[in-house]
Amino acid sequence: MTLRVYINRILLAVLLLGTLYGLGWSLGKSVTVMWALAIACLIGYLVNPIVRHLERRGLSRTMAITAVFLAFFTVMTIGVYLLVPVIQRQTLLIVEQAQLFLASRDDYLQRLTVVINEKLPGNFGQNLDLERTLTDKLADFSKMILSILGSIASNLIYIFLIPLMVFLLLQDGPSFHRRLIGAVPNRYFEVVYRLIGRIDDQLGGYIRGILIVTFCVGLVATTGLWLCDMRYFFVIGPLLGLLNMIPIFGPLIGMLIAAVAMLFQTGEPASVVGPVLVGVVAQVLDNVAFTPIAVSRSVALHPLVVLVMTLIGGQVFGLPGLLLAVPFTATAKVVLQAIREARQSQRLATPIPAED
Repeated sequence: MTLRVYINRILLAVLLLGTLYGLGWSLGKSVTVMWALAIACLIGYLVNPIVRHLERRGLSRTMAITAVFLAFFTVMTIGVYLLVPVIQRQTLLIVEQAQLFLASRDDYLQRLTVVINEKLPGNFGQNLDLERTLTDKLADFSKMILSILGSIASNLIYIFLIPLMVFLLLQDGPSFHRRLIGAVPNRYFEVVYRLIGRIDDQLGGYIRGILIVTFCVGLVATTGLWLCDMRYFFVIGPLLGLLNMIPIFGPLIGMLIAAVAMLFQTGEPASVVGPVLVGVVAQVLDNVAFTPIAVSRSVALHPLVVLVMTLIGGQVFGLPGLLLAVPFTATAKVVLQAIREARQSQRLATPIPAED
């Protein structure tokens, strides 16, 4: 190998590494934009059936989109006017309760230590430093809250950009669909057209079903926590509904948050039984009634497949992986089924050679 060829290879490797670094840097900087676009696509996907229904009623597409936006902002304004004062009062109650807990932290920790030593078997509580553990967790929680607030403050512009993206996607959605279908070769047109229809039906049914289940679980949890006399039921209850969107682990995290909130309110370890029972009842209703009716018809996946894909998605992609594991798996299942059916139909259409 000559010196010139060696130098050229080194320069090529440096150029390749620089390109990869620049691509990673640009993707890291544009991740917020990609999230905003993904949210806009999801909203547009959910709203599009309403727009098409209004079009069939005689409205132009622009007028239909405008009517949907006006209805949405009207409902949002009324909801903010009615719900924000309630949420604000309950958030202030949470802050006051946290301040009271911190003021009498030593007393709470002493009582909790006595309960642990009496109720738990063996020497579980001897090597447990509750004060240090609580201090570390509170510091981590404070950093997380400050990080979230800083991220929200730096991305307020997307509150105005996302509705604009949704409007443009709804306005030009049919032309995008026509161009996508038009780019498919005639040989694969029928297969791709049916595949897009199946994915649309499955994803649309799954997303709408998940939203219905989230609302129902949140309603049950809010009502149950209100019956348990929790002061901040209107904050914790809807949070349980939102966490229910995360398969397997979300409900457990929600029950833990409700139990800790009740413990902060009363200071009695026995009081956590009520919120835990509320979470269990919400999950039983979800598994017996809500999910089978609203979701199972659109996504037919074995529970073991859901568990494994959720673990993989959470491990690789974090929270987005937990949320997208099930729809991604369902989409992959539809694609594989379409490929298998296309191969079978092609095999059946192949003429059998005549024997001599």
